Amino acid sequence: MAPQTYQPGGKTIVGAVITVAAVYAYFLIFAQFGFLRAVQAGLGEGVGVVRPIMAVMGLAGVAGSVLAARVFKEARGRSLLAAGLGVCAGGAAGSMAVQTMAGYYGAALLTGLGTGLVTVTLAAMLRPAVGDARLGLTIGLGTGLAYAFCNLPAVFEAGAATQALLALLAVGIGLTGGRMLVPRVATGAPVAGDYSKGGIAAWVVVFMALVALDSAAFYVIQHTPALKEALWTGSGRLVLNAGVHLGAAVLAGWALGQGWLGRTVLAGAASLLIAGLLINGETPVPAAAGWLYVAGVSAYSVALVYYPARSGRSGLAAWVYAVAGWGGSALGIGLADGRSQLPAGPVIGAGTLILLGLLLRNRFACRVT
Repeated sequence: MAPQTYQPGGKTIVGAVITVAAVYAYFLIFAQFGFLRAVQAGLGEGVGVVRPIMAVMGLAGVAGSVLAARVFKEARGRSLLAAGLGVCAGGAAGSMAVQTMAGYYGAALLTGLGTGLVTVTLAAMLRPAVGDARLGLTIGLGTGLAYAFCNLPAVFEAGAATQALLALLAVGIGLTGGRMLVPRVATGAPVAGDYSKGGIAAWVVVFMALVALDSAAFYVIQHTPALKEALWTGSGRLVLNAGVHLGAAVLAGWALGQGWLGRTVLAGAASLLIAGLLINGETPVPAAAGWLYVAGVSAYSVALVYYPARSGRSGLAAWVYAVAGWGGSALGIGLADGRSQLPAGPVIGAGTLILLGLLLRNRFACRVT
């Protein structure tokens, strides 16, 4: 059956939504956040301690992405996803059990490797299981639910051990959902337009700039008490952030389902760039800065899953997540390290790269059949 006309059953949609939500929740609450808390609680907050451990996670994430692309076959997708989630579980469980530097290195290795495996594998599994008609909205709902859950006060403010346990819960949900993702559509891989060589290069640049900007803003907010107090403190603020995340992600998923990839990413980028310019260390911080940041992050995060998933190609997913995902995150943290504000220069630089990437993308056919 053609992916454009295939209508998946309710069980498949539920499986896809909860698997996307579970994988994103694991990354957000643990790989990006909880594991760092665990390292700081166990070994201290010194840069010489934290940075090399997180570097191991990043390198392992790249390795996991490449490995998934090399071994992925549609027939073994569910088994590979389950194996990757098992590795993720090892990282979360290990973070609660270890007490030494070597132990945290091992947990970082498992966390990064597992995350790389599952993100690439899931991206390659979604279109054969869901088809085209519901792909955008499915990814949007799953992504939005993950961001909303991770921003709930009881989750966001939980300690490292609790967040590791929640990561294990996410793994269990992902294992359940992954079993429902049965490939039913002979998709074929688009090779024109956004998925030509030039189109892929353009999108990798765009996504790398977005991830770098997001990572830099996240780092500055997290390490600047005044910004954290204004944007991420208080139950009311966190619940509102959760709602904005969910709404923006679902809207982005709907827009992507209409074929509006460029417009969706442009809207998310504009929101994130404006927020970045407002997060400049001055107080009081405009309330709009937080809402724009949240909305922009959700919008581009949905596109970050949709773009490689729409291709059905594990190799493309590996390029996007290894270079734009892990590489962009490292770049953003490096730019923000030691700063209490987000300077205009990096924000303008990211905006320039995004604009150039989108203009380059427009040189190729924008619609992919």
